[in-house]
Amino acid sequence: MMEQSYNPIVPMRAGNRRAPARGGHDTLRREGGSRRTNLLKGDITRLRTQKLMCTDINRIAELAKEDPKRKFFSIAHLMTVEKMYEAFGSLRKDASAGIDGIKYQQYETNAEENIRQLHQRLKEGKYQVQPLRRVYIPKEDGKQRPISIPALEDKLVQKVAVDLLNAIYEQDFLDCSYGFRPGRGQHQALDEVDRVIYTRPIGWVLEIDIRSYFDRIARDLLVEMIEERVSDGSMLRLIGKWIKVGVIDDGKLLESETGTGQGQPISPLLANIYLHHVLDKWFEGVVKPRLKGEAYEIRFADDAILCFQHKEDAVKVLKVLADRFGKYGLTLHPEKTRLIEFGRDAVRNARRQGKKPGTFGFLGFTHICAHSRHGKFTVHVKTLAKRLRRGIKAIDDWCKQHRHDPVSEQQKTLNAKLRGHYQYYGRSSNFRGLRQFYRRVCRIWRNLAEPKNAREAAHVGEVHRNPKAIPTRATPDHTLLGGSGESRLKNPLREICTVGSVRGEYLGDPWWTYTGTKLETADTAKENLQFTGPPLLGTLYGRRSTGMRSLGATSVNDAGSCFAKSLEARR
Repeated sequence: MMEQSYNPIVPMRAGNRRAPARGGHDTLRREGGSRRTNLLKGDITRLRTQKLMCTDINRIAELAKEDPKRKFFSIAHLMTVEKMYEAFGSLRKDASAGIDGIKYQQYETNAEENIRQLHQRLKEGKYQVQPLRRVYIPKEDGKQRPISIPALEDKLVQKVAVDLLNAIYEQDFLDCSYGFRPGRGQHQALDEVDRVIYTRPIGWVLEIDIRSYFDRIARDLLVEMIEERVSDGSMLRLIGKWIKVGVIDDGKLLESETGTGQGQPISPLLANIYLHHVLDKWFEGVVKPRLKGEAYEIRFADDAILCFQHKEDAVKVLKVLADRFGKYGLTLHPEKTRLIEFGRDAVRNARRQGKKPGTFGFLGFTHICAHSRHGKFTVHVKTLAKRLRRGIKAIDDWCKQHRHDPVSEQQKTLNAKLRGHYQYYGRSSNFRGLRQFYRRVCRIWRNLAEPKNAREAAHVGEVHRNPKAIPTRATPDHTLLGGSGESRLKNPLREICTVGSVRGEYLGDPWWTYTGTKLETADTAKENLQFTGPPLLGTLYGRRSTGMRSLGATSVNDAGSCFAKSLEARR
């Protein structure tokens, strides 16, 4: 029995065959569309407002939330010219070009016409995905990480598709997933780690590391997972083109049977969909009901940890985890996937054995069992050693490359890099890591900015005049006596100037300014203490008194500009 068409003209390709016999317009309205934006009909207009575009996506989100098993048969028609132009404005303007060599500024000169032509090719089925350009970035272990850079038009179309698919899958993803999701990020995942370990009876942590995750995703299984929610043939064909496109590496076209091409805008969403079925749903619906105690999962993209109350539960999951991932073509890293004892009981057990409790790394931080000043158990973090080395090396390479730029421009750029480092690694207990990074940046910039013979001459002359004098860093509390680097006086500022430090001492960095003239009690010090923010290169030498005055500075804020002027004068 042949199906009746709701249109007098029968299309050559089967459209929405699940549409009711009385007409297909209800399907469009039901899934947030309209007749004007039907991609198959081609009657697109540029008169739709941003409010209407948001309404389409919101309607899709509502339908996906109402029925977790609902399939969406017609969403490709929502990829309108307006959405594509909006997606073009959200692309990075300084991003690397794809294999075609077209950058954002070149495409922007005639963006409206280019986007219209791109949309026309999508409607007519003439859109072709260009091969990806392969580049390599160094990893912490010395290996190279392959990154695939798509062409600008492919980025644009993928960005629109991601916005539509996010409206559906954001209703399916569990709360344990934090990677590449709207309104979520690394700091929310780190906060959840602290909350789970601090408030729940956690005793064991299982670190999960998947080897070459983006390159080993089984494409046929991924498409089956997507088809559980999206049955739009146009959208599925686009996804198939993006994940099967080849890669240009050293002038050769390489094709593979697995992977999604890490570096494409749609790859993080596809990776989340894959692990949502492989790990999240399985752990929540199958594993947790069979465990003896409590268990929690925190995942950011392919980085995940599992927290358990009992060791037997953790060992049981570790045994079946490799088989579970192997069923979907994934492999666990044998060295980085490990089970450690972590929590309140871990501290007591380690103390009995005379050793330190174990630590684990997650999202660039090393998590450490610690105690607060009130003696309560807490979790402290510090910058991962390999991440700190990588950041310092990047600063050193940049300074060597731009050492002949104007000093004021160097100062401006380095301060921006410091702010970016503080924004990510600025956790409440990571003050020591921030201080170490700041001091290393100061040392690198000073050594490259000043001539080597001038530094040696100044140091030798100072030691010759007073051999006992060792150059030390002046601090607002003036407790570094004798140049030994240790405080000889009981500093009342230590009771209040923690700034997230582990032991609660004042560390002598320009985070705080003491405006008083006498240190008597902690209350007096607290009244005269003023927070000045994280240290930047405005106080490169760390001198707040004679060093700044010698440069002509009257405050901390203008010390950087005075130092820049002094370096320019030496040239």
